[in-house]
Amino acid sequence: MSRLWQMIVSAHKFLSRNLFYPIVLSTFLVFGYFVGRAVVSNRLIFWFLPWNLFLAWLPYLFSLLMAAIHQARPRWWWALIIPGGLWLLFLPNAFYIMTDFIHLTQRPEIPYWYDAGLMAITAWTGIFLAIVSLHIVQSIVQSYVGTTVSWGFALVVIGLSGYGVYLGRFLRWNSWDVLSDPLGIAYDSLSPLINPVTNADKIGFMVMYTSLFLVTYLTYAWLRPFNHTEQK
Repeated sequence: MSRLWQMIVSAHKFLSRNLFYPIVLSTFLVFGYFVGRAVVSNRLIFWFLPWNLFLAWLPYLFSLLMAAIHQARPRWWWALIIPGGLWLLFLPNAFYIMTDFIHLTQRPEIPYWYDAGLMAITAWTGIFLAIVSLHIVQSIVQSYVGTTVSWGFALVVIGLSGYGVYLGRFLRWNSWDVLSDPLGIAYDSLSPLINPVTNADKIGFMVMYTSLFLVTYLTYAWLRPFNHTEQK
Protein backbone atom coordinates (compact mmCIF):
# COMPACT_ATOMS: atom_id res chain seq x y z
CA MET A 1 0.00 0.00 0.00
CA SER A 2 2.83 2.38 0.85
CA ARG A 3 4.43 1.66 -2.54
CA LEU A 4 1.18 2.54 -4.33
CA TRP A 5 0.81 5.70 -2.27
CA GLN A 6 4.35 6.77 -3.13
CA MET A 7 3.60 6.29 -6.81
CA ILE A 8 0.43 8.39 -6.51
CA VAL A 9 2.28 11.16 -4.67
CA SER A 10 5.10 11.08 -7.22
CA ALA A 11 2.65 11.29 -10.13
CA HIS A 12 0.82 14.16 -8.41
CA LYS A 13 4.05 16.13 -7.96
CA PHE A 14 5.05 15.44 -11.55
CA LEU A 15 1.73 16.69 -12.89
CA SER A 16 1.71 19.68 -10.55
CA ARG A 17 5.16 20.79 -11.71
CA ASN A 18 3.91 20.77 -15.27
CA LEU A 19 0.68 22.72 -14.63
CA PHE A 20 -1.53 19.75 -15.48
CA TYR A 21 -4.32 20.64 -13.05
CA PRO A 22 -4.89 24.29 -14.04
CA ILE A 23 -4.75 23.33 -17.71
CA VAL A 24 -7.35 20.62 -17.12
CA LEU A 25 -9.53 23.16 -15.32
CA SER A 26 -9.20 25.58 -18.22
CA THR A 27 -10.11 22.78 -20.64
CA PHE A 28 -13.24 21.95 -18.62
CA LEU A 29 -14.23 25.61 -18.84
CA VAL A 30 -13.92 25.50 -22.62
CA PHE A 31 -16.13 22.43 -22.91
CA GLY A 32 -18.58 23.81 -20.37
CA TYR A 33 -19.02 27.05 -22.28
CA PHE A 34 -19.14 25.15 -25.57
CA VAL A 35 -21.89 22.81 -24.35
CA GLY A 36 -23.77 25.75 -22.85
CA ARG A 37 -23.68 27.56 -26.16
CA ALA A 38 -24.85 24.48 -28.04
CA VAL A 39 -27.76 23.94 -25.64
CA VAL A 40 -28.97 27.54 -25.76
CA SER A 41 -28.58 28.01 -29.52
CA ASN A 42 -29.33 24.40 -30.51
CA ARG A 43 -26.48 24.70 -33.02
CA LEU A 44 -22.86 23.49 -33.18
CA ILE A 45 -21.40 26.59 -34.79
CA PHE A 46 -18.00 26.34 -33.13
CA TRP A 47 -17.52 22.57 -33.30
CA PHE A 48 -13.93 23.18 -34.44
CA LEU A 49 -12.94 24.67 -31.06
CA PRO A 50 -12.99 21.41 -29.05
CA TRP A 51 -11.34 19.62 -31.96
CA ASN A 52 -8.55 22.19 -32.16
CA LEU A 53 -8.17 22.02 -28.40
CA PHE A 54 -7.82 18.24 -28.60
CA LEU A 55 -5.03 18.72 -31.16
CA ALA A 56 -3.44 21.29 -28.85
CA TRP A 57 -3.38 18.72 -26.03
CA LEU A 58 -1.34 16.26 -28.10
CA PRO A 59 2.03 18.10 -27.94
CA TYR A 60 1.53 18.65 -24.21
CA LEU A 61 0.89 14.93 -23.67
CA PHE A 62 3.92 14.04 -25.80
CA SER A 63 6.05 16.41 -23.72
CA LEU A 64 4.81 14.78 -20.51
CA LEU A 65 5.76 11.39 -21.94
CA MET A 66 9.21 12.73 -22.77
CA ALA A 67 9.60 14.14 -19.27
CA ALA A 68 8.52 10.84 -17.71
CA ILE A 69 11.00 8.89 -19.82
CA HIS A 70 13.77 11.36 -19.07
CA GLN A 71 13.01 11.27 -15.36
CA ALA A 72 13.05 7.47 -15.25
CA ARG A 73 15.97 6.90 -17.66
CA PRO A 74 18.01 10.10 -18.14
CA ARG A 75 20.55 8.39 -20.38
CA TRP A 76 17.97 6.97 -22.76
CA TRP A 77 18.08 9.98 -25.10
CA TRP A 78 17.20 7.78 -28.06
CA ALA A 79 13.84 6.95 -26.42
CA LEU A 80 12.89 10.62 -26.80
CA ILE A 81 13.26 10.77 -30.58
CA ILE A 82 9.81 9.50 -31.59
CA PRO A 83 7.75 11.36 -28.96
CA GLY A 84 9.94 14.41 -29.58
CA GLY A 85 9.23 14.30 -33.30
CA LEU A 86 5.50 13.96 -32.68
CA TRP A 87 5.64 16.81 -30.18
CA LEU A 88 7.28 19.12 -32.72
CA LEU A 89 4.88 18.02 -35.44
CA PHE A 90 1.75 18.84 -33.42
CA LEU A 91 3.03 21.86 -31.48
CA PRO A 92 1.74 24.45 -34.01
CA ASN A 93 -1.80 23.19 -33.34
CA ALA A 94 -1.62 24.63 -29.83
CA PHE A 95 -0.67 28.07 -31.15
CA TYR A 96 -3.08 27.80 -34.08
CA ILE A 97 -6.12 28.31 -31.83
CA MET A 98 -5.21 32.00 -31.57
CA THR A 99 -6.23 32.41 -35.21
CA ASP A 100 -9.75 31.09 -34.59
CA PHE A 101 -10.78 34.63 -33.68
CA ILE A 102 -11.37 35.19 -37.40
CA HIS A 103 -14.65 33.29 -36.91
CA LEU A 104 -15.88 35.76 -34.31
CA THR A 105 -18.93 37.65 -35.49
CA GLN A 106 -22.29 38.77 -34.14
CA ARG A 107 -24.85 35.96 -34.18
CA PRO A 108 -28.46 36.56 -33.10
CA GLU A 109 -28.87 33.41 -31.01
CA ILE A 110 -25.92 34.10 -28.65
CA PRO A 111 -24.51 37.39 -27.28
CA TYR A 112 -21.31 38.58 -28.91
CA TRP A 113 -19.52 38.75 -25.55
CA TYR A 114 -20.24 35.06 -24.91
CA ASP A 115 -18.60 33.93 -28.15
CA ALA A 116 -15.67 36.26 -27.49
CA GLY A 117 -15.23 34.73 -24.04
CA LEU A 118 -15.46 31.19 -25.40
CA MET A 119 -12.76 31.87 -27.97
CA ALA A 120 -10.60 33.70 -25.44
CA ILE A 121 -10.58 30.85 -22.91
CA THR A 122 -9.92 28.36 -25.73
CA ALA A 123 -7.00 30.42 -27.05
CA TRP A 124 -5.70 30.89 -23.49
CA THR A 125 -5.74 27.13 -22.94
CA GLY A 126 -4.02 26.44 -26.25
CA ILE A 127 -1.28 28.96 -25.55
CA PHE A 128 -0.59 27.45 -22.14
CA LEU A 129 -0.52 23.94 -23.59
CA ALA A 130 2.08 25.18 -26.07
CA ILE A 131 4.35 27.14 -23.75
CA VAL A 132 4.29 24.60 -20.93
CA SER A 133 5.12 21.78 -23.31
CA LEU A 134 7.94 23.84 -24.82
CA HIS A 135 9.25 24.57 -21.33
CA ILE A 136 9.22 20.85 -20.53
CA VAL A 137 11.10 19.90 -23.69
CA GLN A 138 13.55 22.78 -23.36
CA SER A 139 14.38 21.65 -19.84
CA ILE A 140 15.18 18.19 -21.20
CA VAL A 141 17.36 19.67 -23.94
CA GLN A 142 19.11 21.82 -21.34
CA SER A 143 20.00 18.76 -19.28
CA TYR A 144 21.89 17.36 -22.27
CA VAL A 145 23.46 20.38 -23.96
CA GLY A 146 23.26 23.30 -21.52
CA THR A 147 21.25 26.48 -21.14
CA THR A 148 22.56 28.46 -24.12
CA VAL A 149 21.91 25.76 -26.70
CA SER A 150 18.55 24.99 -25.16
CA TRP A 151 17.46 28.58 -25.67
CA GLY A 152 18.61 28.41 -29.27
CA PHE A 153 16.50 25.28 -29.58
CA ALA A 154 13.47 27.07 -28.10
CA LEU A 155 13.83 30.02 -30.49
CA VAL A 156 14.02 27.70 -33.50
CA VAL A 157 10.95 25.79 -32.33
CA ILE A 158 9.00 29.02 -31.84
CA GLY A 159 9.94 30.12 -35.36
CA LEU A 160 8.90 26.77 -36.81
CA SER A 161 5.61 26.96 -34.91
CA GLY A 162 4.85 30.38 -36.38
CA TYR A 163 5.55 28.93 -39.81
CA GLY A 164 3.37 25.92 -39.01
CA VAL A 165 0.44 28.15 -38.07
CA TYR A 166 0.79 29.90 -41.42
CA LEU A 167 0.67 26.53 -43.20
CA GLY A 168 -2.49 25.63 -41.31
CA ARG A 169 -4.38 28.92 -41.56
CA PHE A 170 -3.45 30.03 -45.08
CA LEU A 171 -2.71 26.76 -46.89
CA ARG A 172 -4.99 24.50 -44.79
CA TRP A 173 -2.32 21.85 -44.21
CA ASN A 174 -2.67 19.55 -41.19
CA SER A 175 0.15 18.18 -39.05
CA TRP A 176 -0.41 14.63 -40.26
CA ASP A 177 -0.11 15.74 -43.89
CA VAL A 178 3.64 15.70 -43.35
CA LEU A 179 3.37 11.93 -43.48
CA SER A 180 0.92 11.70 -46.39
CA ASP A 181 2.19 14.51 -48.66
CA PRO A 182 5.59 15.84 -47.49
CA LEU A 183 6.55 17.09 -50.97
CA GLY A 184 3.32 19.08 -51.28
CA ILE A 185 3.93 20.79 -47.96
CA ALA A 186 7.55 21.50 -48.85
CA TYR A 187 6.54 23.06 -52.17
CA ASP A 188 3.82 25.26 -50.66
CA SER A 189 5.88 26.28 -47.64
CA LEU A 190 8.78 27.60 -49.71
CA SER A 191 6.67 30.03 -51.73
CA PRO A 192 6.77 32.94 -49.23
CA LEU A 193 10.53 32.55 -48.84
CA ILE A 194 11.17 32.45 -52.58
CA ASN A 195 8.85 35.38 -53.34
CA PRO A 196 8.78 37.48 -50.14
CA VAL A 197 7.64 40.67 -51.90
CA THR A 198 4.51 39.15 -53.43
CA ASN A 199 3.81 37.32 -50.16
CA ALA A 200 4.31 40.28 -47.83
CA ASP A 201 1.02 39.65 -46.02
CA LYS A 202 1.98 36.05 -45.31
CA ILE A 203 5.44 37.06 -44.12
CA GLY A 204 3.79 39.66 -41.88
CA PHE A 205 1.46 37.00 -40.48
CA MET A 206 4.36 34.72 -39.61
CA VAL A 207 6.37 37.54 -38.05
CA MET A 208 3.43 38.75 -35.96
CA TYR A 209 2.45 35.36 -34.59
CA THR A 210 6.02 34.20 -34.07
CA SER A 211 6.72 37.35 -32.06
CA LEU A 212 3.52 36.78 -30.09
CA PHE A 213 4.59 33.24 -29.24
CA LEU A 214 8.08 34.45 -28.34
CA VAL A 215 6.90 37.18 -25.98
CA THR A 216 4.39 34.82 -24.35
CA TYR A 217 7.05 32.18 -23.78
CA LEU A 218 9.60 34.67 -22.47
CA THR A 219 6.99 35.99 -20.05
CA TYR A 220 6.27 32.48 -18.79
CA ALA A 221 9.98 31.73 -18.45
CA TRP A 222 10.53 35.00 -16.59
CA LEU A 223 7.70 34.32 -14.14
CA ARG A 224 8.79 30.72 -13.67
CA PRO A 225 12.59 30.63 -13.45
CA PHE A 226 13.94 28.10 -15.90
CA ASN A 227 15.63 25.17 -14.22
CA HIS A 228 15.90 21.68 -15.63
CA THR A 229 15.91 20.24 -12.11
CA GLU A 230 12.12 20.79 -12.13
CA GLN A 231 11.83 17.56 -14.07
CA LYS A 232 13.65 15.52 -11.40
